[in-house]
Amino acid sequence: MKKTITILAALILASAAVSAQTLTGYDVMKKAKEVPEAKTSSSNATLTIHSKKGSDRIREVIMKSKDYGDVKKEIIVFTTPKDVAGVGYLMFDYEEDANGNKKDSDNWLYMPAMKKTRRIASSGSESEGSFMGTDFTYQDMGERALNKYDYNLLGEETVDGVACYKVECISKAHTEKDPRYISYIAKTDYILRRCEFYDRQNQLHRILTCTDFTTISGYTTAQKMKMENVQSGTWSLIESKNIVYNANDIDDSLFTVAALEKGRIR
Repeated sequence: MKKTITILAALILASAAVSAQTLTGYDVMKKAKEVPEAKTSSSNATLTIHSKKGSDRIREVIMKSKDYGDVKKEIIVFTTPKDVAGVGYLMFDYEEDANGNKKDSDNWLYMPAMKKTRRIASSGSESEGSFMGTDFTYQDMGERALNKYDYNLLGEETVDGVACYKVECISKAHTEKDPRYISYIAKTDYILRRCEFYDRQNQLHRILTCTDFTTISGYTTAQKMKMENVQSGTWSLIESKNIVYNANDIDDSLFTVAALEKGRIR
């Protein structure tokens, strides 16, 4: 009986090893994309923008999102300091269809000083521009379509003590500002721990690190996300707090341009 159990255990381990070996870069990124998310989220965040000269600008923001199945709607509103208070960003990020195709996101930026809402292109140079003077781009704020990239599993590497898959992602269009990036996806939960972005000259451009992980309502959450521009010497840090998932008090009407312009998000 003992011998039978030993043989079965060996077969199971061998099967798991084969499965791990046959996992592709695409498989890893697909699993990362399929990690369950809360239907709604609400949080406050402190945004620190570190300049090349070493000075810091501090911003406070409110962030809310709601998943409707075929589209995820997100809104970000700046509350302090006074010069940016009321600035809002609204994004509709669409899900991929059964064939892996993804409709371009719809994005709006409201500037209260101008009393005007501007549509932000979801692709091209504008989408790759700086988001509100940070090292994050507008493109970084949404999800990238799986079928727009080719993937290579480069191996495994440890990030902050966590074993990760190292996946190279290469844009099929080759027209992006950072057409290649390397994602470090945790083997345990398929959540991103680090990402390195390379420019058109294949030089390291930016590094995203996700830290201070905690579990909230069953969801593994990075409370800090730092984007460092290694070429300019600047960085931007988002520190989230008061995170609430699956609340029932997030009204659909908040995710509208009208709500942005009327300052309804508090």
